[in-house]
Amino acid sequence: MQGMHPRLAVFLFSVIFFGTACVHAQPKRVPTQDGIVYGVADGVQLTMDYYAPKGPGPHPIAVIIHGGGYHGGTSKNGSEAYVADFLAPAGYAVFSVNYRVAPQWPYPYMVEDVQRAVRFIRYHAGEWDADPNKLALVGGSAGGFLSNMVGLLDDEGWAEAPDPVDRVSAKPQAVVSLYAQSSFAYVPLNQDVHRFLDPQIAKRGLQEAIREASPITYVSKDDPPFLQIIGDQDEYIPLSEPENLKKALNKVGVRCDIIVIPGGHHGTEGWNKLPGVPDWEREMTEWLNARLDHKGAIGAGIRPRTAGE
Repeated sequence: MQGMHPRLAVFLFSVIFFGTACVHAQPKRVPTQDGIVYGVADGVQLTMDYYAPKGPGPHPIAVIIHGGGYHGGTSKNGSEAYVADFLAPAGYAVFSVNYRVAPQWPYPYMVEDVQRAVRFIRYHAGEWDADPNKLALVGGSAGGFLSNMVGLLDDEGWAEAPDPVDRVSAKPQAVVSLYAQSSFAYVPLNQDVHRFLDPQIAKRGLQEAIREASPITYVSKDDPPFLQIIGDQDEYIPLSEPENLKKALNKVGVRCDIIVIPGGHHGTEGWNKLPGVPDWEREMTEWLNARLDHKGAIGAGIRPRTAGE
C-alpha cells in the first residue's frame, strides 16, 4: 500500500454517531446536523457538520477541509465553508470537517483524521442518501494541502481493522484544492510549517521529512482528477505550486485544471470584490458535475460580484 508510514495497529478509532439536528447561530449557513462525531483519536472527538443537498438523491458528496495554517481554524471557517453555500443547493451532500492541529498534533495526525472522515462518510453514505462512489474533497490553504495529500495517497482501507469504517477506502473521485501547497521543497518553511513539520524533521531529517509530507511525492496514474484554484497575488502560495502539481499529474495521464483569480489574495473572502473576477464558483461546480456525472442546478448561494462599490 502506498502511504506515508506503516499503519500502526494501536491507532484505532471508536465511533459515535449523533443523529440529532442542531441549530447553528449564523442565519446564512445552517447545518442540518452540527457536530457529528466521525471518530475518536487519542481521546479527542473528531467532528464535522452536514449541509443537506437540494433535489432527489442519491447525491454526490463534497467534503470541505478548512484552512488555518496547520494550527488553527474550524469547520465553520468562512473562506472554505462558503463552498457549502453553493454546493448544497447544487445537489451535493456537503460535510465540513474538523481535525487535530499542530503543534500538539503535528504531521501526520491531521492527514489521518481527514482519511477517517472520508471513510466514515463513505461507510454511512446511505444514511444521507449519498453516493459513496462520487466523493470529492474541497479544501483551502492547509485544508487544500490535506485535500491534495489525501487525494494522492493510495489508501484503500485497512483490511485487518476491528472497526469496519477503517476498512473503507479514503481515496476520493475528485479533488478541488484552493491556494494550496503541493510541495514543501520550493516554498520557504515559515513558522506555521515548522509547527507542523518540526517533529518529523527531528526524526527523519529535513529532506526526508519534506519529501514524506509533500503531496506531489505520491502522484501516480491512479489518482483522481484535480482542480486547483489560486489568486495570482497570493501572499503564501506561489503559482508554481499548482503548476508543478499539474505538470506531475499530466505526466502520468491524470487530468488537472487550474483557475487563476487575477488580483486574488490568500482566501476566497475578497475575490467577489475584484474587477473581472472569473465565475470560479460556477466553474468549480460545473467541473465537479462533469467529473462526478451529476446534473445539479448551479447558481443558488453564489456571492454577488461587488467590484466598484
